[in-house]
Amino acid sequence: MHNPFDMLVFAKVVELKSFSLTARRLGISRSAASKHITRLEQALGARLLNRTTRKLSLTEPGHAAYPHCARIAAEVDASELSVQRFVSRPKGLLRVSAPAAFGRLHLVPILPEYLARHPDVAVDLVLSDRLVDLVEERFDIAIQSSPLTPANLIRRDLAPIRWAVCASPGYFQRFAAPGDPDDLRKHNCIFYASAAVRGDVWTLSRKGETKLVTVSGNFRANNSEAVRDAAVRGVGLALLPTFAMWQDLKSGVLARVLPDWTPHGTFGNSLTAYYIADRQLAPKIRTLVDFLAARFGRSPAWDRGLAVSSAPKPR
Repeated sequence: MHNPFDMLVFAKVVELKSFSLTARRLGISRSAASKHITRLEQALGARLLNRTTRKLSLTEPGHAAYPHCARIAAEVDASELSVQRFVSRPKGLLRVSAPAAFGRLHLVPILPEYLARHPDVAVDLVLSDRLVDLVEERFDIAIQSSPLTPANLIRRDLAPIRWAVCASPGYFQRFAAPGDPDDLRKHNCIFYASAAVRGDVWTLSRKGETKLVTVSGNFRANNSEAVRDAAVRGVGLALLPTFAMWQDLKSGVLARVLPDWTPHGTFGNSLTAYYIADRQLAPKIRTLVDFLAARFGRSPAWDRGLAVSSAPKPR
């Protein structure tokens, strides 16, 4: 008699097209998942999968075996769904990756409310601007600004990222504010840059017109708060997301330039939560994503009623 769990693993590998995702879904190691497939192949006396470093595909015997194994997997899923209402309380460790500046400014202040609602959940928050691998690094959720959705992941937009070109009033006492995007080339421009983001090409649009301006300056950083701090101290003009300096715009510590133009971000225009595609989404993941989407949304608090002070018009 064939081992039913071997058959379940085989069905999940075919469904998810990944040994790593299957292993995580079933709570076993990748090597264990591979051993279950090998044992099933030995029991059946036929190879079921063609495996390469980039692709998995079914052999002819694999095509024949899959429907039977899929029925077993479906019964397991059905049994989980039948008792889900009894065990749907969020619990366990929730590993979350988020951009450093956004995480510190906007996630950390509201996570205590989520934890108070769900006392059986513990959050491990990793603040980093790099793109993480959810499977290999065992993250449950990755909050990123990348517009691309990797294979086998689900995305949910949490909030838009809006941008402004701004500088301190002290900077404008020394230099005239730009009247056109092309004038940015004459200014000391400071910006976000990293191994993945060049940062020195600024895109601005107005009424169907788009301009790409290559800027230069004596300061760049891979952290939005660092760029904001330099701008506040009068170092130069900065292209910044409003989530990093909305309070400065409201108070006049920073003033916006080129208000008739819409700047576009150097690292994206939307904050998005990514998580692994799974029909039985863990309650801890579902509740946190729902919580964040409700708290932020299309009109996040940092953009609501934003009274943007403008720089003096160029002389």
